[in-house]
Amino acid sequence: MCGIAGIVALDGVDAQMLTSMTHLVSHRGPDGFGFAYFPQGSEYRGEIIHNQDGGPVMQRPVVGLGSRRLAILDLSEHGNMPMQVEDGALCVTYNGEIYNYREVRTELEKCGYDFRTGTDTEVLLRAYQHWGKDCLQHFNGMFAFALWDRSRQTLFCARDRFGVKPFYYALHEGRFYLGSEIKQLVHGAQLPRTANPRVVHQFLERSTTDYSNETFFENIYQLPGGHALTVRLNYPLEISVWKYWELMLRPVEESAEQDGEAICEEFKQLWQDAVKLRLRSDVPVGVSLSGGIDSSAVTCEARRLSPQQEFHTFSSCIEDPSMDERRYIASVGKAIDAVQHLVYPLSPDFWANIDTVMYHQDEPFPSGGIYAQWCVMAEARKQNIPVLLGGQGGDEALCGYQKYRYFYLWDMARRGDLGVVREALLSLRNGTRSSWQMSDASRYFPAPFRNSFSVLERVGVPGFKDSFEDQLLNLGAMGSIPERQKMDLTLSSIPALLHLEDRNAMAHSIETRLPLMDYKLLEFAVNCPAKFKLHDGWSKWLLREAMKGAMPEDVRLRKSKLGFDVPQKGWMVEGLSNGRRDVWAGSKLRMERFLDARRVLRETQRFLNADRGAMPADFLFRAISLEIWARVHNVN
Repeated sequence: MCGIAGIVALDGVDAQMLTSMTHLVSHRGPDGFGFAYFPQGSEYRGEIIHNQDGGPVMQRPVVGLGSRRLAILDLSEHGNMPMQVEDGALCVTYNGEIYNYREVRTELEKCGYDFRTGTDTEVLLRAYQHWGKDCLQHFNGMFAFALWDRSRQTLFCARDRFGVKPFYYALHEGRFYLGSEIKQLVHGAQLPRTANPRVVHQFLERSTTDYSNETFFENIYQLPGGHALTVRLNYPLEISVWKYWELMLRPVEESAEQDGEAICEEFKQLWQDAVKLRLRSDVPVGVSLSGGIDSSAVTCEARRLSPQQEFHTFSSCIEDPSMDERRYIASVGKAIDAVQHLVYPLSPDFWANIDTVMYHQDEPFPSGGIYAQWCVMAEARKQNIPVLLGGQGGDEALCGYQKYRYFYLWDMARRGDLGVVREALLSLRNGTRSSWQMSDASRYFPAPFRNSFSVLERVGVPGFKDSFEDQLLNLGAMGSIPERQKMDLTLSSIPALLHLEDRNAMAHSIETRLPLMDYKLLEFAVNCPAKFKLHDGWSKWLLREAMKGAMPEDVRLRKSKLGFDVPQKGWMVEGLSNGRRDVWAGSKLRMERFLDARRVLRETQRFLNADRGAMPADFLFRAISLEIWARVHNVN
């Protein structure tokens, strides 16, 4: 697990700039750093420098790679990066974990390859040496890397299937830049800090981020999950991006014919394998435990697979009774004899730290709930547990959100399935209870019905609301439940959640691993008939069945759903009334291109006065978040 950086420049890499870009993400890798430089020409070896600053001896290198290391596998100096093969023909800077590296290594050893380290980084290099670009099809993991292929004079870059680990890039003045975080490009590479109006529009109107290759900064892009990129040393630089993997959906008719008992058994096996792979580590592994079904299942399964290990769980707790999950957290902790760590995020702390959180996130975030997870990661670092398992992905994989029940019932009715009446009645008895508000649901409304829930209608500059059409696909019921799940996993939900989690964790040098994001498990779960995910009114039925006898029944059969949440309205009132009045009370906003200062002032006062018809807290927070982002990152 690391932070990566890179520059390709035919007129010569600026070593000082590469050093700056690399050290800007020292929080992602506190255990070491390194640089690699390469001249043009397939006959010339490169230069690698580990754990010391200073430029290369060679004159005018055209490729430079940087790395910050968080040591998780093979903690010795053999795991230093960038790493190369013996003859220097291949060199990689790499962020992430290839969970099945042992299996891939065994396969490569049978083909005659020798290994000198116990790292998955060397497995990546040998896999590329053997299979070329097709090595990506052999990996099960989370990763982002840049690999210099000297013979082909090509930089080969890739990101894991769902984009768990980040990869940003930009082409500026004929030079190519890459990094794990946007700040490396805007600070280190001195790229322009201009807000992207298309992304700002979608964020304010529909609370969506990370739904395309664009970012909040114009001309800075992210490589989407399941994509690869090559940079060839032609003049000018030749950059190609392509998709190497897609979540394929089987025909609904084919899925419907599957046997229920066999489905449950296959899911259970995939689930256990996913957790087992993510327990591989040379450092302690804990769990981020919310008390919900997903993280509780991860916790209990991990304990079953590691019965001798002392197990630490980390949980965020809110004193508000409507958000208090300590009952479920305690139930799981007692069942597995865990060492439990509870944190209590508070409004004053959130507002005192919001600039720091925003700095690490690089882009605006839509809710203060992010701070609960931030506090969990800080506690894990304090307790010296550098790896946390988590439950991210379960709602999208197994239809855990409230919206899926409505989509499912609508789909049954549309197909003339008479079972819709029974399922609707059972949903009243067994269905998940969540605090889904109308403002939450508004993003799924057709455009003509969203005006009353429009942020820009209330606080935007005149004309900006109508300057862009919706760029997302339909967020409603779609043609089928699997299609709806695929959109959430690849566009409208998971990419943004993965962004938030990665930055929260890596700000504290924590690696998070997500068993429910295992691509084999997701391919299977998404293509299961909907009746095995939403069954007799229950959500996540497959996971509940798989965990029978393995987790406390009060958790396995719980109906309430919260997750990492905070009392957003109360926090907003307290913060905007006191410490952050400057964000909205001034006559000028940095984001005046999009937000009307007078309207923001009026709507904030209405909110604080609790006037009838005042903006919902989460809507107003998006406008405040955008302005704080612009100030923290000095965005034009």
